[in-house]
This record gives sequence, C-alpha cells and structure tokens, in this order.
Amino acid sequence: SPTNTLIDLGELNPLINDPAVISIECEGSDQPIIARVPHPMPTNITLSEEEISDVINKFSELSKIPIQEGIFNVVVGKLKISAIISDTISSKFIIGKLRPANYQT
Repeated sequence: SPTNTLIDLGELNPLINDPAVISIECEGSDQPIIARVPHPMPTNITLSEEEISDVINKFSELSKIPIQEGIFNVVVGKLKISAIISDTISSKFIIGKLRPANYQT
C-alpha cells in the first residue's frame, strides 16, 4: 500500500504532482521524458546519465535497497520505479504511481 514518504526528484516533480500523469518513462540519457496521461506524451524534459543515476539513487537510499547492475524494482511512498541499470548502455526507468488500496476501477 502507498505510504506518505516523499521523494524529491527535481525536474520530475511537476510530473509526479500532476494527477493526470499515470507514469513517467525515461528511455535513456538525453532522451525526452515521456509522461503517460494515459497515452504517451513527450515532454521537454531530458536527463543526463548523472541525473538518471541520481533518481535511481534516491529510490535506493530511501528504500535501503542497494543498486546492482540489471533490473531494479523498488517502491517508495506512492511511487514505484522499475529501472534497467547498465554500465555499457544508458540506464532507463519507468516511475509509476501507486493507487490507494481502496481504489475502485
């Protein structure tokens, strides 16, 4: 279930705080961030490899789950990150918003 833990993701915060955005996708460094609302909508936001690492590191620190190369899935607060971490290609991630346990579809 979602908790009230907050995570500061810098340039991504406006997308996190927008209730219309379901998920945020980063396909790699210097690629436009895609906001799903629910259809994919490219944004003007791009992240460097260092900024992508910072986002993943924040999830790692708050969850106390260490980062290893490969697939990294972590939940912090109301956000879930699924990342592919690699030293040979640019790391990428998808951040999804968790719904409350009593959410009805």
